[in-house]
Amino acid sequence: MQSSRSSRDRRLIYRIEVEKEFTNGFILGLGIGLVAIFIISWASVFFLSAISGIDYGNLLSVFIYPMLFMLGSGISLIVTGFIRESDS
Repeated sequence: MQSSRSSRDRRLIYRIEVEKEFTNGFILGLGIGLVAIFIISWASVFFLSAISGIDYGNLLSVFIYPMLFMLGSGISLIVTGFIRESDS
């Protein structure tokens, strides 16, 4: 009876560890994705202003708040993922 209980506890511990690793990886991936979207959107605004003749400042003023949100969220998620990974 003791061996079946310890194997059940071991499976529970492994499931929790796998869920923690998945969560940490998901948070890191989401953060990296948001930072990548920020870089892509900034580059597209920069080159669109060069190609279309629209002023860079006017075009950037439309997209600045979503870009700052993506950058801030991405950096905070990356930091959160690294902190959770080091605590695990």
